[in-house]
Amino acid sequence: MNRPVLICLMVFLTYPYTLLAQRTGRGTGAARQSNGTSTAAPSNGDMSDFSRAIALQATPDQLARFPQLTKSTDAARKEAQILIQRAESSSKVDSSSYAQLSDAVDDARSTNLQFVNTFSASQQSGLKPLIKKLSKIDVNISKQSKDLGQKFEQSEINGKKVSTMVQKLDKALTDFQTEQINIGKQMGVPPKGQAQ
Repeated sequence: MNRPVLICLMVFLTYPYTLLAQRTGRGTGAARQSNGTSTAAPSNGDMSDFSRAIALQATPDQLARFPQLTKSTDAARKEAQILIQRAESSSKVDSSSYAQLSDAVDDARSTNLQFVNTFSASQQSGLKPLIKKLSKIDVNISKQSKDLGQKFEQSEINGKKVSTMVQKLDKALTDFQTEQINIGKQMGVPPKGQAQ
């Protein structure tokens, strides 16, 4: 065969396959099969969820502060548990036990306030219901701690009454920590023990 004829024959034999490969769902190319539908654009709900997640995302500084926040609340809860055990096992409880709890509670509240003060305007807006709930719990903790302090100023300190009061404070601290963790989740802070 003649060389030009051979070239033309090769072009015509491969040409239809090339055209077919450009059509979706046909040919031998790597094109994916069409099922008659196209990929849907993201819905407004998906886009608003994505935009919200971006607006609430924790900054690197907030990511670094969050473990300290939960650790300080943990420390206050541990001090509360220690005081509950002491109050239940003894008819008299010394004021030094309360002093340690009071310091731990003050530290937890202060650390929480410092963390919330790092929020951007969009974080404050997006987390407003959670921040409000956290603030209410903070007020409750303050009241519980103040009431307990007044109890320790009395000359007669009843262990059972102290235990009941500290249990209420511990419950408030537990609620406090739960809300802190909820805020962390909304901000994309990974759970304790998980790397980002």
